[in-house]
Amino acid sequence: MIEDVHEPLELYKTHFKEAHARNTSELFEDLVRQSGVDENANIVTVKQLRELETGVSSESSASKWWGILRVCTIAALAFSLLYVYANNYSLMWMIVPAGLFGAAIYKLNKLIADVNARLKNLEQQRDAKREEAWQQMAPLNRLYKWDILAKLLEKTVPRINLDPYFSNGRLDELRNSFGWNDQFNQGRSIVFSHSGVINGNPFILAQTLEHSMGTKTYHGSRQISWTERQRDSSGRWTTVTRHQTLNASVEKPFPEYGHRSFIIYGNEAAPDLSFSRQPSNLSTLGDGWIANWKKDRAVKKLENKSRNIENGGGFTVMANREFDAMFGATDRDHEVQFRLLFTPLAQQEMHKLLKDKEVGYGDDFEFEKRRMINLVEPAHMVSTDISAQPEKFYSYELAYARRFFNDYHNHFFKSFFFGIAPLLAIPLYQQHRSHNDIYKGVNSSHSCFWEHETIANHFGEAVFQHPECITRSLLKTRSKVEADNTQTVQVTASGFKGINRTAVVSVYGGDGHYHDVRVNWVEYIPVKHQSHIIVREKQNFPAEGEVKPSEIDDGSWQTAFKQRGVDLSKAVLRRSVVSAVLPQV
Repeated sequence: MIEDVHEPLELYKTHFKEAHARNTSELFEDLVRQSGVDENANIVTVKQLRELETGVSSESSASKWWGILRVCTIAALAFSLLYVYANNYSLMWMIVPAGLFGAAIYKLNKLIADVNARLKNLEQQRDAKREEAWQQMAPLNRLYKWDILAKLLEKTVPRINLDPYFSNGRLDELRNSFGWNDQFNQGRSIVFSHSGVINGNPFILAQTLEHSMGTKTYHGSRQISWTERQRDSSGRWTTVTRHQTLNASVEKPFPEYGHRSFIIYGNEAAPDLSFSRQPSNLSTLGDGWIANWKKDRAVKKLENKSRNIENGGGFTVMANREFDAMFGATDRDHEVQFRLLFTPLAQQEMHKLLKDKEVGYGDDFEFEKRRMINLVEPAHMVSTDISAQPEKFYSYELAYARRFFNDYHNHFFKSFFFGIAPLLAIPLYQQHRSHNDIYKGVNSSHSCFWEHETIANHFGEAVFQHPECITRSLLKTRSKVEADNTQTVQVTASGFKGINRTAVVSVYGGDGHYHDVRVNWVEYIPVKHQSHIIVREKQNFPAEGEVKPSEIDDGSWQTAFKQRGVDLSKAVLRRSVVSAVLPQV
């Protein structure tokens, strides 16, 4: 068993990639055996379903084209009758086209009716066959749990452990032991998060929705015309009308939204050190003359910074000049602790991560350390789905379910592993392990606001947003523990309503005059709306996705929810936390 991971790139290539693929495949096949799903029967059913789907598509296409032909025939009949009438021909001339086209329309109607009857029959057979496939796969679909992701991670990399949900205890540990500051969460909403430990030290993996005010350019136009006198080719004066389109634009504030993915990690090593670094284009350079010139130039800049008297000795270039230039943590404020952290081995492994684009993702991460808190933001994780929500794996086709399950977990593992790889490349981080007791009281086991925002976002912005909101809504939460051990969570949805405005811009025209051009724009005004949800945690809840309350063998939470006016059929169980939106008072 591999314990500490000091060479993340090499170990992923030689061990972890294959090990995780094997563990994932074995777990899925074990689920299939537990479910008792008959794979051969499912293959036959899906094959029959595909044949029916092909038949439905074929008959639907035929119905469409026969319908187009009928429309064309009716149009031809109408045209011929109008032609006869318009040319004052005898009514006898209408008999021939009416008879021919009428007979064609009658036959087309019969053909279309037959096709539609066959189509309806095939659709019924298709729906019945799809339902049969879903019934075959139902035992397997019920076995997907929220904790599968955690089990796979821990089996492949025993040093990584995920919590059932993000608790106050874990958050308090980051605050009290490592100096985490909740100001970080202002202006962002947690879409999903995992918490846990890496080598005994707490970490958070999160995806957020963030808001900022940008600008949008609105455009308007106006047509103007004027007359001019000019001589024609014969030398005579004539009047000419000129036309011009005047264009105008205005820039106005516009709310913008985007997603971020990041890892927060607490570690007591180098507790006085702070630094930050951004991806560097030096990492993509090869070994040619130009590449070496650029590297030398970057190194000389570091050396000049190191010699700068005004710097007061705050920065000293390292012996490994190329690493120092490539990693670029020139704002570091404690040289001794920086060197303790980045030993020759750490420099070597970090250099490999930065240069590699074949196994991992290369230099695509920001890294910020503020005393005992580390924040790594890998660009590649923005597009990675980190939820592993059980419903994602539901399928009526076993072959597809197998492929999707394996692909999802292998992709997640690679993305997450190379997200934390910059932390794993530092040996000192794996020598310092936190031994804090994070569950010191009843409140510590309650889910924290990170989890509450995840739950709120699961219900969806539309549930909480202001009635006049026309943009996305940022969901923020505050909670209160009740006497029945539930939490009442206030959800504040912040968005913008829009008011149509018109700006008048004076534009100089070709007629020698200024003209007012109207530009319509939207003024975005902040709006907020408050709603409430109720949550209850229980470690031994079945770790399933959305389940019916009747499937949870625990009456205490049902009583509490009913007393708050909750329809139990709308309660949702996620990661050992059951929740529901409270009725509006």
